[in-house]
Amino acid sequence: MTHSVLDVTNGPAKDDLLRAVTNTDGELTAVFDTSAGALETQINEIQEQGSDGVDYTVWGRLTSSNLRGAHFTAVYNCESRTGRLALKQAT
Repeated sequence: MTHSVLDVTNGPAKDDLLRAVTNTDGELTAVFDTSAGALETQINEIQEQGSDGVDYTVWGRLTSSNLRGAHFTAVYNCESRTGRLALKQAT
């Protein structure tokens, strides 16, 4: 069940996103500036959408804010650094 959807107004560059997803110990995070403030995230998986190399679906969980531990799915454009995060309640 989706808890809320937040607009991303500024997010990580493509190389930062790729570094975060390949970090298996969870120490490297990615920060997304949203309409609700900055959210630090652990990226679990990314999938390229299309063939231009800038649009991605991103899955992960929040590591900051009062929603810490909540999982999210995002659509994100690395070129414009914008998108939307759909948060799911932490279990």
